[in-house]
Amino acid sequence: MKNSNDVYIELIVSQQSHKRRLSSFLRKEMGISGNCIRRAKNFDNIYVDKKPQHTDYILSEGQLVTIVVPDKDTKSVILSSDMNLNILYDDEYLIAVDKPYGVLCHPIMSVDEDTIANGLKHIYPGMGIHPISRLDRDTTGIVMYAKNSIVHHKMSLIDINKKYIGMVLNSPPVTEGTIDMPIARVPVSTMLRQFDPSGKESITHYSTIFSKKSASILLFTLETGRTHQIRVHCKEGGFPIIHDTLYGKPSDYDQYISRQALHSYETSFIHPFTNEKICIKSDLHDDMLNLEKAIREK
Repeated sequence: MKNSNDVYIELIVSQQSHKRRLSSFLRKEMGISGNCIRRAKNFDNIYVDKKPQHTDYILSEGQLVTIVVPDKDTKSVILSSDMNLNILYDDEYLIAVDKPYGVLCHPIMSVDEDTIANGLKHIYPGMGIHPISRLDRDTTGIVMYAKNSIVHHKMSLIDINKKYIGMVLNSPPVTEGTIDMPIARVPVSTMLRQFDPSGKESITHYSTIFSKKSASILLFTLETGRTHQIRVHCKEGGFPIIHDTLYGKPSDYDQYISRQALHSYETSFIHPFTNEKICIKSDLHDDMLNLEKAIREK
């Protein structure tokens, strides 16, 4: 019914789904996106009790529904690069990598090799590259990828808790707080973001790990995931990320680190296929450890 690069899922119809339309069952019970359903339909790859069926078919309790989705991203043009990736988590559905400083998560127009995606293509040549999370080039830590489009869609439907460690100039007005400040693109720039009352809702929670007058070490928890969210919120709060060349300002601490002092420290979620609680952690990299020592001792 399938080749090694297709995605195969099956589920028995429960009592609650008796007399449900097949199309509804695929979306609501199996969590299949409309795009994936259309791709499967193109190959007559939707089955009830091993027989091909149209999506308007009415199901009965106890029947076996099967869908085989050709993973269109498997034959991606992403080049393979032999990179020394630090794999933090790996199962048949997901993979998490500890991203180093200066490396992109995915190819862009001007860079088509030596990104995390290129390295994953070398490890898993037949795997589709589906980013679940992304980090700026100069932010380190956890990035996650789904191994096919079905998993990618499932992960988009669950809550993923992300925590970051950042080292900032000055200290927040209170040791724990929430920054609720909408963010929008700066009109004259494709990269820069700014506070804008008409922008997208952006919420960052923070707590203080260590603080003194000149600098602090903070733990951030994201409620939303906007581009440059932590960096913009810290700037607007009066405690910019150390050595942030877009949103920060020069300081004596720049001698200890050559990029923004921000690290994706922990990612946790309930696995959509195994129902396990997954918690992935990444230790601070050496440059941030050096900066931490300077902040604590200076």
